[in-house]
Amino acid sequence: MSYQPPIDYYQQTQRTGNRGLGAGITSIIAAVLSPIAAVVSIPLGIAAIASAMSRYNQGNDAWWVGALVLAGVAVVLAIVAVVTGLIAVFRAGRMNAGRITGIIGLAIMGVNIFGIVFMVFLVLGSGQGF
Repeated sequence: MSYQPPIDYYQQTQRTGNRGLGAGITSIIAAVLSPIAAVVSIPLGIAAIASAMSRYNQGNDAWWVGALVLAGVAVVLAIVAVVTGLIAVFRAGRMNAGRITGIIGLAIMGVNIFGIVFMVFLVLGSGQGF
């Protein structure tokens, strides 16, 4: 008579948890915040131009610095959205909530990337005449 192990011995344990979910959520949040920062940087760039053109505010660079800071924040958030989206997709291993949120974050960023690049160039170009 031979020994047969129980059925549970042959079944593989299911991994629980959602690997990559945190990175996917971070990707979505960064992808949503990045165009907001880029859009807010445009009025600051316009205010920098208006301030420089005004004869009463010679040398006032506060608007320009604020516009550059927000444009930089938009670029950093775009990079964070792409990197964390890729981490979520590749870390998940299989189709789970982590991979889905990573794909959503990358999709949002894919739609937004050209607008963000345009807005950053618009802000950077506004200071070329000074």
